[in-house]
Amino acid sequence: MEVENNNNTIVPAVKRSATADVEDGAQNTKRLKHNATDSSGEVHVPEDNSKQEECSQRAPAQSPKKRLQLDSTNVGNTGPDKPRHNKNETFMYGNYRHYYGKRILDKDFHDIRLDVLATQTELFRGKQLLDIGCNSGHLSIEIAKKFGARSLVGLDIDRNLAHSAQMVINALKRSSVTPITPSIFPYNVKFVHGNYVLDDDVLLEIERPQYDVILCLSVTKWIHLNFCDAGLKQAFRRMFLQLRRGGKLILEPQSFDTYKRRKKLSESIRENYNAIKFQPDHFTAYLLSPEVGFASMELMGVPEHCKAGFKRPIQIFSKV
Repeated sequence: MEVENNNNTIVPAVKRSATADVEDGAQNTKRLKHNATDSSGEVHVPEDNSKQEECSQRAPAQSPKKRLQLDSTNVGNTGPDKPRHNKNETFMYGNYRHYYGKRILDKDFHDIRLDVLATQTELFRGKQLLDIGCNSGHLSIEIAKKFGARSLVGLDIDRNLAHSAQMVINALKRSSVTPITPSIFPYNVKFVHGNYVLDDDVLLEIERPQYDVILCLSVTKWIHLNFCDAGLKQAFRRMFLQLRRGGKLILEPQSFDTYKRRKKLSESIRENYNAIKFQPDHFTAYLLSPEVGFASMELMGVPEHCKAGFKRPIQIFSKV
């Protein structure tokens, strides 16, 4: 984003008296002393922010090893200087703070989708998993713990949610009495912040297979509304490229009739919604097409949730 520069504006010179200069200097000194002292009376020296400003203007790194943690969107950052946003825009990525409060059916954590995933535990045992749009990580943690995954990386576009999920894992590690073993829970789980949709399709050229299973559960709507048809199609192609041979994409897409209720979250989402032509009914054909490359699709199951909106088919796409 370009910053307007007014340094070339011509300001007429104005003569000032020595007395005025002395008075201004004294007032500035008082302001500096006031700003450098907090309520406790302690004096603080202001930090030199020149280096921070220089770093903030640099383009984000595009190294493949860092791409899952790109901070270009900075979603979820709540620093003191961050301007206030419309409440709807805060959750424009579906990053609801109490999302699992609606999905869980009892006091003890139990996402009903676990019952469907449990019908094929061999897909997860000893495998390397990526969970796209993991939210606060509750489901990711249960999958890694119950199904014996070798490793699980949870990725979310909301920095705060990813951080909170990692704090849970850190606490579990501190309280664990088992030896530190990378492939044993909770040492097999990590959460990172990042946007799965890349800045440019050209970055797909350096993708390499690294996961056995990729989970994309109730996330397609939010990718679609924020990054339109091109963004979602790119994400599907990236999923295929990141899977090893024999890998599985476990997909839980939302139906298009649920999009309309969220189109008012922001003006850009409204525009994207009106421009969508690649609807959920087209996903399977696209994923099985030569443009992506999956060999087959099977229905894993439909969660028996008490709310109709959460009874979404869970599909398995296989890479050969």
